[in-house]
Amino acid sequence: MPIFEREKSIKLSQLDDNSLEVTALLKDKFHEIRTSIVFEINSKLILQAKAEMITAPFDLCHEVCPRMNDLVGLRIKKGVRKMTREIVGNSHGCAHLVDLVMDSFKVAVQATEYCLLPAEMPFEEKLQKIQSINMGICHTYSNLNRKPKYVGNRDL
Repeated sequence: MPIFEREKSIKLSQLDDNSLEVTALLKDKFHEIRTSIVFEINSKLILQAKAEMITAPFDLCHEVCPRMNDLVGLRIKKGVRKMTREIVGNSHGCAHLVDLVMDSFKVAVQATEYCLLPAEMPFEEKLQKIQSINMGICHTYSNLNRKPKYVGNRDL
């Protein structure tokens, strides 16, 4: 019988030709936290960032939400994890915000690299593009010499 359960969900929406919004939600027995990050597709520059503590265990938890504004102007690139921890984490922030922001960044990168591939691009070409991004960070793409069989959704 579980004594604790936590759910996370992340949604990506295209706002216009140049920007995407990632909204993330963490929900457990003690928390309901929502974040929203808007970024430019090509540059991955963060244009807006906000958080809402819908439910939190302490009144002081709400004080960390405005720190999300300090993510504006950062680019989603190498080193952003450390900057995120410094801005919305550590003793003046919230570990849950750091987790939601980092999960949002992962979705943002995947979306710009996978979901926005042209519809007319042949499936095999899409797979090659995905391979070049994931080489060295994914077991399967790092073992292509073993000729893995694709069994996923062909609607990339």
